[in-house]
Amino acid sequence: MGTSTSAVGRLLPAISSLLRPPAEDELREYGGIGLVRRKRVIDVGCGDGRMALGCAPYASEVVGVDPDPSAIRLARAKARQLGAANAKFKVGVAQELPFADGYFDVVILSWTL
Repeated sequence: MGTSTSAVGRLLPAISSLLRPPAEDELREYGGIGLVRRKRVIDVGCGDGRMALGCAPYASEVVGVDPDPSAIRLARAKARQLGAANAKFKVGVAQELPFADGYFDVVILSWTL
């Protein structure tokens, strides 16, 4: 029996990023800002944008994707508040990303199951 990818994804409250380490600390564990500097980055399962916005000061472009519309609204508000013009957020799931293969240089799945 097949499953529809539109039903994929479990939603956690957008506030759940308060339980995560600061984006700077997590990025350092992945190899530091050199990993994302001047690159196109996608954060799959971005929630409220914690990691995407942590990468934005260094990346050329950051896109966050999450199935939770309320988390995406919060991420967009945070991006506006921070002035992160290179960060965009979209409602969606990993199985149906609307980007060409190879478009991104770095893919982040932080605290995503």
